[in-house]
Amino acid sequence: MARSAYDWPAGTGATESQQTILALGADVAQWMQGLNKEIAHHIVTKVSKWAGNRKHNAVVQATPVVREKMPKALLLFNAPDGPANAIDTLVDLPGIRLVIASKIFRFCCPPVGAAVDRHTSYFFNSLEFISPEGRRDRATNFRREWSHSRHTASRLAIYTQASYTRNLDEFVAVYLPLLCSIANTLNAIPAPYHCAATGEQKNWCPTDVEMAAYYWGACNAPR
Repeated sequence: MARSAYDWPAGTGATESQQTILALGADVAQWMQGLNKEIAHHIVTKVSKWAGNRKHNAVVQATPVVREKMPKALLLFNAPDGPANAIDTLVDLPGIRLVIASKIFRFCCPPVGAAVDRHTSYFFNSLEFISPEGRRDRATNFRREWSHSRHTASRLAIYTQASYTRNLDEFVAVYLPLLCSIANTLNAIPAPYHCAATGEQKNWCPTDVEMAAYYWGACNAPR
């Protein structure tokens, strides 16, 4: 199963990769208890590094003014209106865009948070279903684009406000509820996954569905 074999960074192996995630998740949970601007910056920096953020240096070098905004953004993840405002606040900061903001969400709110990136968008955009009215549609409709001629793969479209807004809406209104529904269905069967780090059978959270889709997309999706 793709969730059990999840491996990021690629080549570290499932056991080490998933143990790294468990350790980072535990650290973030502890750090969130004493949140201030320096701790918030530490969380964002650690997740940015784990995620392989191409703009990581901008996150590391955040000014005091930028760091001042980070605790508010992280606390917004737990607000009644969900992650949209938190992500909007984060993507206004240097070095953070939708993908990295969603990965920060994944660690700050593990029961409900999940990330989106190139591979997961390939996977869910490729899933088709037939509506009750008989109309064929896709599970998600993330907009994609070529961000620069030197890139060999298309990415989530985030380089104009309209594209970013559309993909953020898709993330909140379609993607997150879909992951939650899949996780709940698997748990009701039950069909637990095998955690390579602990050797245990575990119930699914939305982020586990995301991780399985990521790994399938990384191994199988076209570039």
